[in-house]
Amino acid sequence: MEFVKLVGPFGVFFIMFALGLNLSIRRFLRVFSKPKNFIVGILCQIVALPIIGLLVISFLPMTKEFQIGIFLLLIMPSAAMSNYATRIADGNVPLSICLTSICALVSFITVPIYLNLFSKFLYNQSFNLQLFTFSIKTFLFITLPVFIGIYCRYKFTSFFKKYTFTLDRLAFAIFLIIVFIAIYTEKNNLVSYFDDVGVIMSLILVLVFISSFIFTQVFVDDVPSKRAIRIEALLQNGAMGFVVGALIFSEIKYLIPITIYALLQYCFLLFYLGNMKLKK
Repeated sequence: MEFVKLVGPFGVFFIMFALGLNLSIRRFLRVFSKPKNFIVGILCQIVALPIIGLLVISFLPMTKEFQIGIFLLLIMPSAAMSNYATRIADGNVPLSICLTSICALVSFITVPIYLNLFSKFLYNQSFNLQLFTFSIKTFLFITLPVFIGIYCRYKFTSFFKKYTFTLDRLAFAIFLIIVFIAIYTEKNNLVSYFDDVGVIMSLILVLVFISSFIFTQVFVDDVPSKRAIRIEALLQNGAMGFVVGALIFSEIKYLIPITIYALLQYCFLLFYLGNMKLKK
């Protein structure tokens, strides 16, 4: 846990910086020229996923620590790797990048507000979360690096276009390091944790995919945008969840749902991508 607290914020800073390098004003304009798909994606990420979390923790028996971990996971923005996964799936990459970026940019507002509401009205216990201070920390480590990445792409376009792919892979490697070191420190307890919450996290994965599938089938017309929104909903920003959780809590148990989901989401993604390839 101490490693996540000390190194995690800097790792997430780089991950979000690499995300910003994928964004350009032209891509923004292209997406917002037809905003319906973007609105559906935002509602799916910022509204539908937290509702799924609330329903699961309301109806399924689990400890308070796991309840908080699940809710924390589902109020995170999508993972930066969702953009790469969308590219593999022949999805709408500009839409994916904009959804990931916007959710990350506003997370310094949405995450503290969601946590504050959860602690006061649902958890009935305060996290000692100072909303303004926490928002500033979230802005510095999550939102600011995205802006820096956008600026660097604009200022040094040729250089960063050449190395964007490499930086994306490095960001993913940093994410894996954060997750696996956290797992290693709790390796003796991981099996029991998986027994406690593994089935629930698998259920959440299925519910997230089904809800995003229904959303996109009803409100989105083109297949590439449907794929982008589904992948955005499926892949949550586990690295950010680790860091935010470590800033608030001192026990690793709160982060176990995030750990398990981070492992399962990529297994589910491979199944989804493989199924698409078979259909072709």
